[in-house]
Amino acid sequence: MSGLSEDEDRGVALMLAFQAGDDQAFDHIVAEYEGLVFGTLRRLLGPSGWVEEMAQETFIRLYRVRERYSPASKLSTFLCRIAYNLALNRIRDEKRRPSGGLRVGPEGEEMVVADAGERLAPEDDADASDWAGLVERGLQELPENQRAALVFQHYDGLGLAEIGEVLGISPKAAKSLLHRARENLREYLQPYKDAEQD
Repeated sequence: MSGLSEDEDRGVALMLAFQAGDDQAFDHIVAEYEGLVFGTLRRLLGPSGWVEEMAQETFIRLYRVRERYSPASKLSTFLCRIAYNLALNRIRDEKRRPSGGLRVGPEGEEMVVADAGERLAPEDDADASDWAGLVERGLQELPENQRAALVFQHYDGLGLAEIGEVLGISPKAAKSLLHRARENLREYLQPYKDAEQD
């Protein structure tokens, strides 16, 4: 999708106004899109102390591209791309650190983190009836690109072309990625469904 006019997307209109010198337009962008950015980052990063910092950084980066911004897609897609890249970098940084034990959060505080791959048994999970929580945990078990594709489609409402744009893949590849993600999430949730039926 290229050459979107400001009439086609309110976010584009706000960003073009900001680019033209209307600083209040940026405040409107933050107010209108902070829910999208926070939600996306929370689902991509999971229970992490980094969500707020990454959300702020997303808007800082948008602010910095003011002069170079070109409305090639919806502003929501553009923001998802920034948030995804920041989240991916954070996830990769975390993977380089030893798993488990204490980690340092964004404010320098110590955070206890479970070992990677640690998973509660369905019969031991007190929240087994909380499907929203199980889906959130299942999302964290997926590879980053699969998790992102599901988040962008089901929570952010992006279409295949937009998901492909954010992830740097074709719409056809995005469709395939979504299929794999759904299958993997279904596989993660199946033991909980089985335990619920017993």
